Amino acid sequence: MRTGKYLKLGGFLLFFAIFGIVISASVANACLSELSAGKTGEEIVLNVKGMTCGACENAVKSALLECKGVKDAKVSHKEGKAVVKVEGGEVKAGEMIEAVEKKGFSASEG
Repeated sequence: MRTGKYLKLGGFLLFFAIFGIVISASVANACLSELSAGKTGEEIVLNVKGMTCGACENAVKSALLECKGVKDAKVSHKEGKAVVKVEGGEVKAGEMIEAVEKKGFSASEG
């Protein structure tokens, strides 16, 4: 009778040991992902002239997102800026400026 009691306790402890290992591995993986993203990603700020509304922002953002290596872009017509997150070394500011100018706006690196 006592053997069953110890088996239940052992199973209970084994569950928490496995749970702890899984949680530790997930936290370590998340930390490594953040570190590697910080090393490879960078931001480029573009000054964009000619934007007057949200539709202009969307046009500029879509042009930027079409450039290879661009991960994300935040565009503000009020500030006249686009903050572009890129993969390190994969895209040049000149390519992004050209893409924005094809949409009818003027842009420069800021």
